[in-house]
Amino acid sequence: MSIAPSVTRTDSKAIGSVWRAYLPGVAGLAYVVVWVAGLAIWLVNLALNATAGQVAASYRAHPAQAVAQYLLIEGLAGVLLGLVLACMLRAARDRVGRRAAGPAALSAIAVLTSLSQCVIGLFITTAATAGRTARCGQLSDLVNRLDGVKMLALAAAAAWLAVTVTVLPRSLRALAVPLGLALIASGCAYLTRSNALAWTAFISGPLLLLWVAGAGLALTATGRRTQRIPVPVPARC
Repeated sequence: MSIAPSVTRTDSKAIGSVWRAYLPGVAGLAYVVVWVAGLAIWLVNLALNATAGQVAASYRAHPAQAVAQYLLIEGLAGVLLGLVLACMLRAARDRVGRRAAGPAALSAIAVLTSLSQCVIGLFITTAATAGRTARCGQLSDLVNRLDGVKMLALAAAAAWLAVTVTVLPRSLRALAVPLGLALIASGCAYLTRSNALAWTAFISGPLLLLWVAGAGLALTATGRRTQRIPVPVPARC
C-alpha cells in the first residue's frame, strides 16, 4: 500500500476570499489609470463660467473625445470609486461591528452623482453636435454643480472613513485632512462656478487619486495578511 502525495484542498470559499482580498487594490489602481487615460484623451480646460457658446463649440469640435472622457472619468471611474469605498465601508463595519450609515450615504451620493454626470455628459455632446447651444450650456452648468456636490460628499466621507477604518496606515488617514480641505474648496468653486477657486481642483484631484489608490492597496495588504492559508490534506491510501 502506498501513500499518494498530499494535495491542497481548494474550494469556492477560498477562491472567493482571494478575490475579495485583491479587489480593493486592483480597483484603486484602475481608478488612477482610468482617470489619467480620460484626461489624456481630451485636454479640455473650459472655465467654470464659460458661456454656452464656448461650451458648445468645444464639444462640437471633439465629440468622440468628449464621450470617451465622460465614459471613463465619470462612468467607469465612478464604478471603481464605488468598489473601493464599499471595501472601506466593509472594513469599518468589521471594526465597529455595525454599518456606518453616514459614510455609506455620503459614498452612495458621490458614486451616483458621478454616474449621473456620465449620462448628462453624453447629452451635452448630443446637444452640441445638434446645434442646441443653450441646452448644451445648461447641461454643462449642471455637470459642474454636480461636481461640487460630489466633492463635498467625498470630503465628508473621507474624513469619516479616516477615523473608522483603522486598518489604513497613519499616512493615509492623515492625508484625509488636506484632501478634505481641498475637496471642500474645489467643491464650493464648482457649486458656485467660481473661477477664483477653480485652481483648487488641481490639488484635490491628485490627492483624491492618491488616497483612493493608497486605501485600496492598504486594504488588499491587510486582507492578504489575515487570509486563511489552505491546509494540505493527505490523500487516501
